[in-house]
Amino acid sequence: MELDSFLIQHCSATLAGLKMGTLLCLPHCLTYTDYPRIIERYNLRFNGKQLHFKILFCCPQRTLLYIYRPTMVERYLHTEEVRNFLQAYGYSTEQTLLAMLEHLGARFAAGNCFPHELGLFLGYPLTDVCGFIRHKGNHAKMCGEWKVYGDAEEALRLFRRFDCCRRTYSKQLAVGASLESLIVA
Repeated sequence: MELDSFLIQHCSATLAGLKMGTLLCLPHCLTYTDYPRIIERYNLRFNGKQLHFKILFCCPQRTLLYIYRPTMVERYLHTEEVRNFLQAYGYSTEQTLLAMLEHLGARFAAGNCFPHELGLFLGYPLTDVCGFIRHKGNHAKMCGEWKVYGDAEEALRLFRRFDCCRRTYSKQLAVGASLESLIVA
C-alpha cells in the first residue's frame, strides 16, 4: 500500500477542502506497522496547509486515521444543534477540538463499533446522523458517501463533487503530481 495514493483515493475531497474530514481504516501490514511515525511526518509536512492527521484508535488488526481540516471541523461542531447533540455523548461545550478527538478515540476504544457521532466529525448533516440512529441504519433515502435521511438532492450534489474530485486527483497523481501539490491550503 502506497500511502499517498491511498490518501488520494479515499481523502481527495478533504485534501481539496471540499470536505472537513475523512476516516481511514489502515490495515496492519509489514510496510506500515509504524503509523505514529509516518503520521508525525505527514503532520509536519501538511499542517501548514491546514490539513491534520490523528490516529483515533489502534488494535492488532487496524489503525483508524482521521484526516481533517481543524477550522472546518470546529466551525461545524460548535453550531448549537451539533453541540447539543454531542453533549448527550459526553462531549463538553468547553472542550477544545483536540479534547473532543481524544474523547472520540476513547469512545472507539470503549466499544466494538463506530460511535454514531463520528459522522459529525466527517461533516455529515446532523439530520442524517440522527436518521441513522433512529432507523438503525435502515430506510435511508439514498446511500453514497454516507446514508442520507435528510436532503437527498443536496447529498447527491455533494457526492458528485466528491467523486469528480477523486477522479481528477487520481489522474493528476498518475501523471506525476505530488500529494503536496494537490492539497489545497
